[in-house]
Formats: sequence, structure tokens, C-alpha cells
Amino acid sequence: MVKDVQPKLVNDEQQSLGALKQYGGYILSAIILVLAGYFGWTYWQKHGGNIDTAAANDFAKIQSDQNNIETLTTQAASDTKAQAQLTTAQTNLDKDLGEFVANHDNSVYTWQALMLQAKQQTDKNDLKAAAATLQKASQLTLKDDGLKAIAILRQAQVLLSDNQADAAQKRLQSPLPAAFEASKLEILGDIANQQGDKKAAATHYQKAWQLIEQRNQNNPNPQDRALLRIKMESLGLSVKQPDLTGGVLAKPTQAPTQAENTAPAAATASAPAVASSIK
Repeated sequence: MVKDVQPKLVNDEQQSLGALKQYGGYILSAIILVLAGYFGWTYWQKHGGNIDTAAANDFAKIQSDQNNIETLTTQAASDTKAQAQLTTAQTNLDKDLGEFVANHDNSVYTWQALMLQAKQQTDKNDLKAAAATLQKASQLTLKDDGLKAIAILRQAQVLLSDNQADAAQKRLQSPLPAAFEASKLEILGDIANQQGDKKAAATHYQKAWQLIEQRNQNNPNPQDRALLRIKMESLGLSVKQPDLTGGVLAKPTQAPTQAENTAPAAATASAPAVASSIK
């Protein structure tokens, strides 16, 4: 099953910053699968009568594969036998995902399977295959703009990670629901960052942060995007962690001046956007 992931604080931020430096700023994350669970449930509530029950039954096998992998991953840390079993389980998941997608061409479960398949491909650094898989996910006719938006945003991130900044930017020209504007702006900031335009990156990040602030003002469960804050801080912007108990958020500073843009880049690691939850 897809499980929710809550952002942690200092230690995770330090690890994330290390990952930004190690991979040149390209964060490839499974956060999308968290949202897959949420949107899958939302879709079920809206369109439950139209959902393919055969697909639902077949998807149970994939969920079983995931549960098995989760158990074996824990055991593999201290058990060599479990390590071999884990490799087999991952191979079985790949096989079951391929069969599921081949047999079920248009359901919310197909969308979830494609998103998981893209993650598996990304983990193997097969970014071109992942981008193609996400393209398929975005083309499903589910009558749910949220699901399509997630696939488009994730595809743009993968394209950027594959050093296809222009293709990523073009992908983001697709119309998206307003609720996903902050994520779109964050990825546009990542694209600008990769292209060396720190000023444009800072502007996009600030606009994304301001939208998050606005969303949090009347939200009993305010949202933090720790890695977006790291990206902003790497560009010399001062931004505080939001008060997750419901306090007032601090606004980010203005975009750096031209002089600041030409200063030595002590902390200007570029970083695209999967880190924060999409939406």
C-alpha cells in the first residue's frame, strides 16, 4: 500500500542538502506515490461506480508485491537470505506491473501502476523509459485533472533529471489546475537553476512559496516544503520554516540583486523539484 510521508526537520534537511550536492540537484523521489494513494481514493469516491473491478482485483497482487518488498527491505539489513529474496520480489513487481498495464488500459489502478512503474524505472536510472511511462499516465482518460497534473509534473521532473530542460519546460505548458501552480513554479525554478539563471530561479521559487503561504493561512494543517526552502536558501534567500502548529509564516526575502547573482556561489547547488509534495 502507498503510505504517507511526513517531512522531518533538521537531520532530514541536512541529508537532503547532501543529496542535492551529490546528484547535482536532481532529487528523484517517491513522494508522488503518496499522492497516488490520496487521489486514487478521491477518484474512487467520485467515480466508484465506474471503476473496473477486475483491475481492482488484479491490483491487489501489486499491493501484495509492495508489502512483501517492504518486509524484505527491513529484513535485508541483517539477513543475506532476505537480500536475495528482495531482489526476486522486485523482479516480480516489475513483471506484475508490466502485465497489469498491458491488461488494463484505462482505470485509476492503471494510473497508479504506471506511476509505480515510472518510479521503478527512475530508481534504475532509466529516465527515458520513466518519461515515456509518465506520458502514458497523463494520457489516460480518467476525467480527473488532478491525476493528469501529477503525471505531467512528475514527467517534467524526470525530463529535467535527464538533462532535457527544454523538454521539461515545454511539458509544463500543458494546462494544470490552479491547485498545482506552486509545484509548477517550483519545477520552473529548477529548470532556470539548471540553466544557470539564478535570478529567474529565485523568482519562481518565491512565487511558489508565496502560494504555499496563502494556502496555509486558513489551513488547520499547514504544509511545509523543506526542500523548497533548501533550494531558496542555496540561492541566498532567507526563508523560515512554517509554523506547523498554525502560526504565522515568515515571508521570503526579495530576489537577489544582479550583484548577488555574480557573487561566488558558496551555496548555489541547483535542485529540481520532486522533493516537495506535488500540489
